[in-house]
Amino acid sequence: MSRRCILVGMDGANPRFVLRLVAQGRLPNFGRMMEEGVFAPHCLSSLPTSTPENWTTIATGAWNGTHQVMSFQKFRPPELHGRWMAGYSSEESEAEFVWDAVERAGGCSILLKYPASWPPTMRTGVQVCGCHVRPCLHQIDGAHLFSTVEPRNAPLVLRPRPELAGPLGSKLPPLAGEMAFEARGLGGEDSEDVSLSTPVCKLAPPGKVYHLFVISTGSGYDRAVVARDGTGRERIAVLPPGGWSEWLLESFETVDGTREGTLRFKLEELSPDGRVVKVYATQIMDVDHYTFPESAGRELYENVGPFITDIGWEGLGHDRSRAWFGESVMAELADHQHRWLAGAVRYLTGTLDWTLCMLQAHCIDCANHHCLDVADPEANPEDRALGDRYLGFIEGLYESLDRMLGEIMDAVGEDTCIFVVSDHGGLPGHMRIDVRSVLEEAGLLVLDGRGEVDWEKTRAYPSGSIFVNVNLEGREPRGTVPPELYDRTCDEIIAALHAYRDPETGLHPFNLALRRVDMRYLGLYGRKVGDVVFTLREPFGGTHGSQLSTAEWGISSNTSLLIMRGPGIRRGVELERTVWLTDVVPTMCHLMGVPVPHHAEGAVIYQALEEFA
Repeated sequence: MSRRCILVGMDGANPRFVLRLVAQGRLPNFGRMMEEGVFAPHCLSSLPTSTPENWTTIATGAWNGTHQVMSFQKFRPPELHGRWMAGYSSEESEAEFVWDAVERAGGCSILLKYPASWPPTMRTGVQVCGCHVRPCLHQIDGAHLFSTVEPRNAPLVLRPRPELAGPLGSKLPPLAGEMAFEARGLGGEDSEDVSLSTPVCKLAPPGKVYHLFVISTGSGYDRAVVARDGTGRERIAVLPPGGWSEWLLESFETVDGTREGTLRFKLEELSPDGRVVKVYATQIMDVDHYTFPESAGRELYENVGPFITDIGWEGLGHDRSRAWFGESVMAELADHQHRWLAGAVRYLTGTLDWTLCMLQAHCIDCANHHCLDVADPEANPEDRALGDRYLGFIEGLYESLDRMLGEIMDAVGEDTCIFVVSDHGGLPGHMRIDVRSVLEEAGLLVLDGRGEVDWEKTRAYPSGSIFVNVNLEGREPRGTVPPELYDRTCDEIIAALHAYRDPETGLHPFNLALRRVDMRYLGLYGRKVGDVVFTLREPFGGTHGSQLSTAEWGISSNTSLLIMRGPGIRRGVELERTVWLTDVVPTMCHLMGVPVPHHAEGAVIYQALEEFA
């Protein structure tokens, strides 16, 4: 058919949430996609229902056992000079990516922030970043919150400078301090103490300092001045409360030499007495070293604007009680990222002879983790004032994605097939199950006096989000289970999971438990799987990952979103059949007229195509 295809990835978006907002008229472009294309409400992901596995499944058309990406694994990227960090890369996948299949057929691909695509495997086309959400290999430094009252990130100390009142035009004595971006190290020097929160900072000592002056133009302190010098003469921003600076292009001394990077500041909060001051600084992104080819980075900066990967997630996080700032920062940064992605699509598709474009936005998953358990009325019926605030935050992110989608649809016109896809959905995740305690209760796992696993007495232990391993002799460092008792121990594990009853609800949380030999039924096999796989029924488990893709609870579901529209695709159709994420790439390849990737296992969704109607 030789059609062009764009895949718009939206991490964590789920059809149940989308349908409610479409019905309210708040997502006109999602609604237009459904009216002019095919909606698959039963699109199921692979297990675990998590980010690394399923963006790789989407990109390869292969099950987890084939591509072997099953977790947020550590890797040693050359951009970090051989240091370890958490994450996953293109090198983790043992299956061919669709963009490589397109290139084999003579086509050209555009990748915009698609997870697990870096380092590049393509030799032609354009790629922007491709790390996970965090930390980003291409940043010079991460985001900061300089605050007089929030010491966990970047403490800010202000002192009166009355002699600067005249030069700064302040009616009250200016308060002055330094915003220091310290050379924190590349991150992950200790390979045993690495997480997705490990910072990546390429600043060379002593780092870089900006100067902050809090001034008064009225009866109290009401402005913040950011300057390069200690007198305020080289000012680069004057900020009212809630105001952002323009994007700045600054020089930084890094471990790789002098680099130029972009950032901007926001005066998150300022009390009239000057005691509460919070200034947010975005991540610093290297404008010349985040793309393939490298020359595309500066070109995109000049024609589209500054690119960011971190939309405030570093400071918002899973735990609301430990957030550095309010959710408005994420809402504003996510909207900037969405506009940038749409602008990059418009620019690159207008300048390249391309076949495939794939991009990904991560804001919904971040928001789900942060507050869906409070936003969902069924999970939080008591405090609806707080719940409605957070619900409005999540809905606002969907509306921002809808605007991005509309811009992309307008940019590429009617001759391009557009696939809107999510890797998984999201659930309130407010009822957690400690699998270690379940195994301990069954006598399979033993803790010592310090609460640590006593490996000499333990026969089974949790591994990852959905696996339990047997502490097997000859395989485990301190194995206790002889090989002849392996099968019996697996049966005991499965029996313990099924027998467990949640003391609060009286429900059995585990709805699936299978032996390793049976996991192939789920597309799980190979050296990275555990000895027993399990899943949890809703409302148990986290936001996603340990539940089946069919799980629904409250106003959300864990089902993946899939909408298709364009030439060759039927109009106004809602599929009753089950669709798998492995089917997305084969269907796109059919429309593009290129062979599927070498390891693809999914099928063409024929019922969505006009030629088979």
